[in-house]
Amino acid sequence: MMVTMSFRNVKTERCDVLIVGGGGAGLRAAIEARQRGVTVTVVSKSRVGYGNNTYISKGTFAAATGWRDSRDNPDAHLRDSIIGGRFINDQRLLRMVTQKAVDQIEFLQGCGVRFSEWGDKIRVVRTPGHSYPRHVRSQDRSGRDFMIPLRAHAERIGVRLMDRVFITRLASSGGRIAGAIGITHDGTLLTLAANCIVLATGGFARAYLHNNNAAGMTGDGHALAFELGVPLKDMEFIQFYPTALGALGSRLFLYEAFIFQAGAVLRNARGDDIIAKYGLDDPMAMTRDRLTRAVMREILEDRGIRGGVIVDLSTIPEEELAPLHHLLPAAHMTGGKELVVSPTAHFCMGGISLDENAETIVPGLFAAGEVCAGVHGANRLGGNALTEAFALGGVAGERAAQRARESGQPAVPEKEIVKERQRLEALLSKKRGDLMGPRRDLQDLMWRKAGIIRDREGLEGTLKEIRGLTQSLRGIRVENYRELIGYLELEHMVLMGEMVCRTALLRNESRGAHYRSDYPEEDNDGWLKNILIRRRGSEISLEAVPVPMTTVRV
Repeated sequence: MMVTMSFRNVKTERCDVLIVGGGGAGLRAAIEARQRGVTVTVVSKSRVGYGNNTYISKGTFAAATGWRDSRDNPDAHLRDSIIGGRFINDQRLLRMVTQKAVDQIEFLQGCGVRFSEWGDKIRVVRTPGHSYPRHVRSQDRSGRDFMIPLRAHAERIGVRLMDRVFITRLASSGGRIAGAIGITHDGTLLTLAANCIVLATGGFARAYLHNNNAAGMTGDGHALAFELGVPLKDMEFIQFYPTALGALGSRLFLYEAFIFQAGAVLRNARGDDIIAKYGLDDPMAMTRDRLTRAVMREILEDRGIRGGVIVDLSTIPEEELAPLHHLLPAAHMTGGKELVVSPTAHFCMGGISLDENAETIVPGLFAAGEVCAGVHGANRLGGNALTEAFALGGVAGERAAQRARESGQPAVPEKEIVKERQRLEALLSKKRGDLMGPRRDLQDLMWRKAGIIRDREGLEGTLKEIRGLTQSLRGIRVENYRELIGYLELEHMVLMGEMVCRTALLRNESRGAHYRSDYPEEDNDGWLKNILIRRRGSEISLEAVPVPMTTVRV
């Protein structure tokens, strides 16, 4: 006989603006909203400011200040990003991001962030895909340099931070957002009533076996919005970073710094120069999608070494290599000046569909950061992740605060609270199920069949296996609240996997990070389109819609 459990405590909290997610986008939105005079609460399933992709990033973002080249400006940044995104970006949203990006440097400095400098000026560098030098770096080239000051500043101005709260459901009332329901590790069921909500939960690259993401990147915000009826967009586009270290690609090796800027050579096991072989010498051509496919081809066609390819640093003079030594992972050196690198899942371009005010189709529900779609199109240029997080986070916080002041606070319907409590308690049992096995199966499946190189047969087979996995999960129960969170994360990852496969099957072409070996060419006549995926009752529907070409055309 199955013995069920219940929650130890039930609490209700209220605020004007609720931020779900404690990374760069979330804290940026929280600070902006609080500065506009509303009450703000940030909840994070880890500690706010930690355990997110901004924290583990390399601390670099792009802003077209023109400091290194006066010809650079937000319009040039827009154009580069659209070309890199293969023309399916949301140009109105992207224009807002590139324009707002320039202001983020002063904002971050005001929060206590310190940037890398050259003399008495902020250092600005260029990376592949960008026409001009426009990348600024935190002082120690670490996302910690952003997150620690942002968290401290948020606390100073009165933002309430709630650590280790996992949001399980969004609630609406009268057609607009009303709040959220969540759980804690110690068994508290928490209802958070709010005038407005900003989702800033990051991506879902943890659905892949080889990834370099923070542990919590499991598609939670995507799933929350989707279950509420918000359409998701461009879910087929996953960026794989071409050069990572470790058995599962958990650590990035910055090819931009070593290969593009310093002159290292990427070689296969035969000694061939991969960059020259695939015609990637032009910085505008050495985007992450193209380099990743080149590396993966070498590995799949047995020209790799130990599952990867070689970065040869011997071509860099020692006096030029010395300043980069702090970026060199000694544990991964093969001897001499060589490293073995391989691709890894890095960033999700697809996500919540929103307008240029960062608002979804549900009034009062906003989103910012990697959980969103539109800014990057089919491929993200280096540095644009934090650009999006800070610029879009600021807009989301501003507009959420404005709407919160204009509207009254709706009550979270009691029936939704009761229904969600019953759903969650039904999963709690003294009889423990296995979560790690299905999770690993999903990650391995997605890496092999829905990863860098795809085809119809592999995607259809993966979708069939995912549906079987979905059925098997319905029989699993967990014995404590931490495992319950793990179960819900796995549900979200499975849903993300299904969406990736469905949209990748529909897009019968190759574009940016989406590569179909059975449709290897980009088809501008038929596929200058975004794919929207949404829930309609118990069914999932897909729709391909033309991309508005408001500024830059093919």
